[in-house]
Amino acid sequence: MLAAAFGMAVVTGVLLPVSDLFPEARDVRTQMIHKAQNETDWPFAADSGILTCLKVLNEPAVYFVPETTPPATRAFALDTDLLGMSMINLGMTNVLKPYGSLEELLKRITPFIAMGRRLCAQPPGTNISGSEL
Repeated sequence: MLAAAFGMAVVTGVLLPVSDLFPEARDVRTQMIHKAQNETDWPFAADSGILTCLKVLNEPAVYFVPETTPPATRAFALDTDLLGMSMINLGMTNVLKPYGSLEELLKRITPFIAMGRRLCAQPPGTNISGSEL
């Protein structure tokens, strides 16, 4: 496809950079996050990890990579669509702390989804080491 050769693609009549459709490693934005000392709504089993965002089909996709030993083998997708999130994360256990209800889970993960989406507004390749977002 000629458009792909120039790094652009047409989707529903809109010209988009190919990296917004099919991201590469350099398109990932990351931020190190840590559980605060008295934080009660921290949703993750690990006390720290990397929040990541990249655009997939021009939409932000937010992931969490727990800082564990041994290292995580893949990222855990975060989304308010709990059915879709559970399908993407099939087989991944012990990433989230136990929760009593789906409402409780949403209350815990929604701030991190919002932070990840703000991260996606940063230039591709951004690495934030603090809590700027």
